[in-house]
Amino acid sequence: MTTEAPRPPKISLNSLATGYLGDIGPEELLEGMEFTDLDLAEVDATQTTFLDCLLTNLNFGDAAAPIDLTGARLSGTRISDSRADTWNMTRANILHTEITGSRLGAGVVYDSEWEKVLIADCRISYLNLRGSKLTDVEFRDCKIDEIDLDRAKVSRVSFPGSTVGAFQCEGATLGNVDLRGLQPHKLSGIHSLRGATIDDTQLMLFAELFASELGITVE
Repeated sequence: MTTEAPRPPKISLNSLATGYLGDIGPEELLEGMEFTDLDLAEVDATQTTFLDCLLTNLNFGDAAAPIDLTGARLSGTRISDSRADTWNMTRANILHTEITGSRLGAGVVYDSEWEKVLIADCRISYLNLRGSKLTDVEFRDCKIDEIDLDRAKVSRVSFPGSTVGAFQCEGATLGNVDLRGLQPHKLSGIHSLRGATIDDTQLMLFAELFASELGITVE
């Protein structure tokens, strides 16, 4: 059986209007706007919609004063060359979106829904996607210290050229998840890997973990 690859996002950004810090607020609809070189620390963007927007070189705040993107919606949007110590985006909806060349300390994005999303050339310390639904998501050429997919529903997700230090998927439901090439030093949720694809090298690396999960003693 061939593993299905994620379907790419479709983004068309034309004739963008200049966006300013004051435009961003709770429950705002921001459409066709370009936000560049802004400090968004402590900004309240709860349930804000970014539709066909370009966000470049933004600071989403430090750990003590992050932007609040709870329940936000991103569609047809590209984020590039940005940074955040803590990205609080729980219960968000991300559709047809690209995030590239960015640095993220802690991504607190549990209970969110991602569809047709590309994360490329990003450095992420911790990505909390617990209870989320991911469909057609690609992590390309990323370095991720830890990703938490506990209880998530994950379909057509891949990690080409990426490294992941710790991979957690307790209680997750996986389908067409391509883990080939990843060599995490910590892997939890072995019993939830049904529906994932790994390579021969990974099979050897994870053999002890698989045996332990099945109650097999290897002597």
